[in-house]
Amino acid sequence: MKRKGNLYQNIYEFDNIVNAFNEVCKNTKNKRKVAKLKEYKCIYISRIYTILSSKQYKPGSYNVFTIYEPKKRRIVSQNMQDKIINHLVSRHILYPAILPCLIDVNVASRKGLGTNQGLILANKFHNLCKIKYKNYYILKCDISKFFSSIDHIKLKEKLMRRIKDKDALKIVFDIIDVEANGLSIGAMTSQVLAIFYLNDMDHFIKEVLKIKYYVRYQDDFLLFHESKDYLKYCLSEIEKFLQNEKLTLNKKTRIYKNTNNFIFLGRNSHGKYSKYRDVKKKIKKKLYLYNSKKINLSSFIGTLICYKNLLKKGNNP
Repeated sequence: MKRKGNLYQNIYEFDNIVNAFNEVCKNTKNKRKVAKLKEYKCIYISRIYTILSSKQYKPGSYNVFTIYEPKKRRIVSQNMQDKIINHLVSRHILYPAILPCLIDVNVASRKGLGTNQGLILANKFHNLCKIKYKNYYILKCDISKFFSSIDHIKLKEKLMRRIKDKDALKIVFDIIDVEANGLSIGAMTSQVLAIFYLNDMDHFIKEVLKIKYYVRYQDDFLLFHESKDYLKYCLSEIEKFLQNEKLTLNKKTRIYKNTNNFIFLGRNSHGKYSKYRDVKKKIKKKLYLYNSKKINLSSFIGTLICYKNLLKKGNNP
């Protein structure tokens, strides 16, 4: 594929800035922040246009916090201006350059895909393998500390093979370098860059290892095959490939027989939601917070609706 040029100019087109502004407002849960943002809408849009058109943008530092559910993770939050610019870079530089080279079974962070599509594909491959092989095996892989282990030099080399616009590369590289190591979960550019980082591995698995039934969501991926020995070989080759990408597989990586149960994207291998007990605990915790008047009724009801919808889909990916 040819490298993409003439990308940078798109991020300071007036309509694109307005659309990014509206998208950030829509996705921001803090109503006070949204109200303030809308109050100064013209100022934000004018300032962003001036900064980007003059090529003077310098990404601000992240606000960093830690979450502990479903596991401990370092999350970043940006100020509103940086968040809008992050959306512009993602939509009008990264998407046009990156999306055409991604395979359809790489399902994270793209419109019309996501965890639901990942579960649909996994269920489809289970059914196809049952018909074709009856007995088969699944190699489930998970990468250790994926986002924080992404190598900046490797990532930039990959981007330079897709983008020839020097101004576009500069703003993307500046955003990458806000973090000393890896990418932080939370920024839109991080999500897009993460799905791209393993694109070469996707093609290696499909085209070199010839795995027909394969699905990946970020660093969590499945390979289906009738031969356990061949999957052992695939595992060895994937480990070698990932060494070159400065990544390693974690201890959750293993080969399962089709009759075994395992977790993929929060569901067990039969497609059922795997964390009913966790949900029960979280609802009890929210109830305690509501009874203690630390959250309002709207927040508590919102939690109930969220988990109700999640569990409702438990048997229907």
